[in-house]
Amino acid sequence: MIKNDEQKNDVALSGKITPADIRNLRTKGAIHELKLSQMPTLTVKLAQALPALQSVEQLWLWCDVTRKAMHHVIKTPGLRVLDILAIKGPGRLAAFAEAIGLEIFRANHYLTEEDLAEVLQAPALTEIGIQGASLSPQLIDMMLAHPHLAAMDMERTEFNDAMAATLSTSKRIHTLDLGATKITGAGLEHLSRMTQLKSLDLWATQVTLTDLDLLTRLPHLEYLSLGNFDHMPGLDATELIPRLEALASLKNIWLDGIRFNEQQVARLRARIARVNVTCV
Repeated sequence: MIKNDEQKNDVALSGKITPADIRNLRTKGAIHELKLSQMPTLTVKLAQALPALQSVEQLWLWCDVTRKAMHHVIKTPGLRVLDILAIKGPGRLAAFAEAIGLEIFRANHYLTEEDLAEVLQAPALTEIGIQGASLSPQLIDMMLAHPHLAAMDMERTEFNDAMAATLSTSKRIHTLDLGATKITGAGLEHLSRMTQLKSLDLWATQVTLTDLDLLTRLPHLEYLSLGNFDHMPGLDATELIPRLEALASLKNIWLDGIRFNEQQVARLRARIARVNVTCV
């Protein structure tokens, strides 16, 4: 199935896709966004058709992709945003250093340390989403050394307090998603030195209510995510609310697994522009 948005020159392919289906998109010229979904694993045979397109600014692969197929995916002309459901299979990633326009890369679940080391060769990279990936101190050093990387989603990785200490020396990183990682109040103490932080996700971590007082050291913090899995102990809403109100720049909060009553939610909404609460 092929769907088009002519105004933006967006294209979506789904179901049983052939290499010819992809090659035929060359007649559409420069594509703003290309989505491939509801299909089996993207193999080399299909991926080989992507570099033949005129250009694709944003490529969304809502399917599994083999590591060998990634050799061709990464050579898609004009690629700025690459979002992949999961990368699987044997082999090694390659050619990311040649993806000179790639700014945003997201691929969850199965990335190895070797995969991430290759991804970080992309010279223009500003944002990565690597939920569930293998992580090491050496990779944190590479992230810190990257000249443009400023936003990182490391949910469900082995990110810990020692890694937080290393990362906290950055004056460039402004967005950190650390949900379901091993960070504690000691790690937040390190991160509180990153006064440039605008967005921070601490959902399902060991950070406590009193640890959250450290957030007042972040004068530019606009987004915050807190809470826990529904079956786990949550933060106390009565004690949490004044701590949130103390964050002068806070504009957007996501509170998951924390019990609020309607009056408490109304109090938050009177102070904060966007409030998402899952338990009322």
